[in-house]
Amino acid sequence: MRWIREHKIASFLITVIVLALAFIIFAAVTGGDGGIVSEGAGTVAGKVMQPFSYVGQKIHDGFASFGSSGSLKSENEKLKKENEQLKRQVTQLTMSQNEKADLESLKKALKYKGTGDSTDLVSGDVIAMDGTNWMNVFTINLGREKGVKKGDLVVSGDGLVGTVKAVGAGWSKVATLMDQGVQLSFMVSSNHKILGLLNGSTSKTLSGYTLDSTATIVQGDTIVTSGMGSYPAGITIGKVTNVRYDSNEQLQKITVAPAVDFQSLQQVAVLV
Repeated sequence: MRWIREHKIASFLITVIVLALAFIIFAAVTGGDGGIVSEGAGTVAGKVMQPFSYVGQKIHDGFASFGSSGSLKSENEKLKKENEQLKRQVTQLTMSQNEKADLESLKKALKYKGTGDSTDLVSGDVIAMDGTNWMNVFTINLGREKGVKKGDLVVSGDGLVGTVKAVGAGWSKVATLMDQGVQLSFMVSSNHKILGLLNGSTSKTLSGYTLDSTATIVQGDTIVTSGMGSYPAGITIGKVTNVRYDSNEQLQKITVAPAVDFQSLQQVAVLV
């Protein structure tokens, strides 16, 4: 009795539950035909079980929501994968378009006399820089399996790059115009009668002179290959940035900025 007095609420709930169960058992035994007693049992049982039913429904809804959340998560993962796939397709398409544009630029750079249909053009990527002054020599991912051989001409979409100096399986080394050992004959694109010679240098420019010291050549003139020597005619070399007359050597000397940006060069083509 003392426990009941100290736990009045618990005692009340237990009593109600016991009475409800008794009514339910009575209704079950009588087959539900207990009249007022059966109806009362149903009412009491309903009132007593209502909060438990409510809690059970909330738990059920929680699991249902969890299941729905799992489904949404799965759907999100699926959409994410599809999105990534689309991104890869767009990237590949963009790369293909860029490569096509690069090849078109390379073809434009090769519009010089003497290039016939029999000349093959193979494009490749710059994969390594050689030496401390890497603008002089670099390695590309084209080798003898592509028909590349020593002495082949190398160009980019902007103009003349250099020549192949060594070939292996899957690689070639290219000596650029900046190599001090390179000398090439040039002419002014707007006046092919103005000829001269250019040499590589340790700086980012080429230096040279005109064969005719009185030739009218000015800053901004475009310099192209003349066709004399190992380079075919008409390939862009660069632009004149400075002109001066050397009275000691009696030569008109020029400085030329290469059309090709060797520091950012990524793709080239080789005439094989």
